Order: sequence, then C-alpha cells, then structure tokens
Amino acid sequence: MKKKILICDRFSLESLHLLEREDNFEFIKIDPDQLLDSDQLAAAEALLIRSRVSVTAELLKKAKKLQVIITATSGFDHIDLDSTAKWGITVMNTPSANRESAAQLTLTLMLALNQRLLEAHRLTKAGLWRQEHILGTELDGKTWGIVGLGRIGSRVAELARAFRMNVISYDPYLDDEGFERYQAKRVSYEELLKLADVISFHVPKTKETHKMLNASHFEYINREVFLVNTSRGTVIDEESLVKALENRWLRGVALDVYEKEPLPRSSKLLNFPEVILTPHIGAYTEDAFFRASEDAILKLIRFFRDGTTSDTLPPKADWYTGSHFSFV
Repeated sequence: MKKKILICDRFSLESLHLLEREDNFEFIKIDPDQLLDSDQLAAAEALLIRSRVSVTAELLKKAKKLQVIITATSGFDHIDLDSTAKWGITVMNTPSANRESAAQLTLTLMLALNQRLLEAHRLTKAGLWRQEHILGTELDGKTWGIVGLGRIGSRVAELARAFRMNVISYDPYLDDEGFERYQAKRVSYEELLKLADVISFHVPKTKETHKMLNASHFEYINREVFLVNTSRGTVIDEESLVKALENRWLRGVALDVYEKEPLPRSSKLLNFPEVILTPHIGAYTEDAFFRASEDAILKLIRFFRDGTTSDTLPPKADWYTGSHFSFV
C-alpha cells in the first residue's frame, strides 16, 4: 500500500519531483483552509505543512492514521505539540532553511531605518530633492545589540561586523565559547538596552520571551536606538511600544512580526513615519523557499524509508526544556 501524503501548502516543484520518484508514496495537494474538513484527512499518514496550517487536537482526532508531520518552517507555534505527543506522532521542522533570509531581512530593515530610505523614497516620488532634514547615520563604530545569539542571531553578528560595528549580545543559554566564536561581547539584557545603537531580536516564542520588551524597559532604553524585530511578534509588548513611540523614546522601529497577524488596520503602529512594517517575510526568499521545501521532503522520504528523524519537535534544546542552550 502506498503511503498517503497530504501536502497542505506551497512546495517547490523540484522537491515534489523527489516525491514522485518514490514508488510507495501517493501525495495529494489540499488547500490549508480546507484541511480540517477534508475527507482525505482520515487516511493521511503524513502531513507536509507550513505555518498556514494549525495542527490542533481537533485536527489530530480526525487523522487517526497520521504518523508524521513535517513543517517547512523554523517556527512551530502553529503545532499543538502536547497533542502530537499524546497521539505518538513524529513532528519535524526545517530550522536552518531561513537562516540567511531572516538575517538579511534584519540587516535590510536596519539599513532602511539608518538611511531613512522610505522617507527619501517618498520625497523623491513627490518631486522633492535632497531635503536637508533627511540625514542618515553611519554604522562604523556603532554598537549592535543582538538578543538571542543562535542560528540567525549569529549570522546577524557576522553581517554587523562587516560594517565594522561593535557586537554585544544577551543570550543566557550560550556558553562563553559561543560568544567568542561569534565575536560578540556578553552583556546583561539591561546593559544591552542601554548601550546598543541597534537592537534586534532573534528568539523563539516561549514563556520566557513573551513580552520581554515592555514598559519597564522603555523607561531606560537608549533614546537613539533603532529597534528591529524579525523573530516573533509576542516578544514586544505592542501597547508599550506605541507609547514609547509617542514619547519619542526610539529613533526608529522596523517590525516583520506582530502580536496579531495579519496586522490589524486599526493598529496604531501604522501611524508613525519612523516605523517600517513588513508582512512576516523573514523566510520569503526564493532560496529559503527551495531549501525548506527540499529539506522537508527529504525528511519525509527518510522517515518512511528507514525511520530516520532530524530536527524533531519539541526541541531538545535547553532554551525550550528550561536547562542550558542557545536561543534559535
């Protein structure tokens, strides 16, 4: 009998060709919004998904033959891992696929803030030329504060050093050798907020990181700082962020993630010219899409071929279990 695979989002044609070469697979494409009510779910033995699919207890009750779920994402808060464990379902993700794309987006957003590119763009299109008040700043010698020196944060550190910036970082789960390897100075969270000219967040969604930047921190954060978040929207308390912007406590902010997504049209974040907003595109490059697609498909093939697993969820990393490792 062929293994029935449900593909519930976009995957590259090249990766699907890998599945087609396997004689023992039958794969069916299903719209993510229709998965829960699909007649195919009861017979499915594997799900290939991205973040548009919410794997809930209700869904799993209908998928009684399900053996494995593979999400072509680095994040996994769209999957009820308690329920998958209860049903004995193996879950894997593709945490390395978007390392470069997320790091490059972080750098791009920071440069756009630093050079006031959106303001210059709008003025030029309006027929105005070289307005004296549109002055950017240079990066050489400035300090970049990285919260979470894991896969993405460490790559951001490399990019920051290319601009001859000083790199400081807060990561309570990384040992001293890791800080030396990434040429970052270990500081406390409070020191980072006070000292950094640029602050970027590269942490997972956990109880520990929930609203880890809030009203208590904006009271003493560096008043000339550029703030970038490409990790998870719940990391920053948006209500407190809005108040900080109203008080002009921040030089500029760039966000790719939000407490509620899509970002509501009523959000006050839309009212500030010094705020750049993008629609959660940290993994949205052709390269990252192809890498995640291929990685997910190969994990599926290996799982059914010989039981091989990698990047299983929940993570065994200490930032998730409560012991000692690095933020992702």
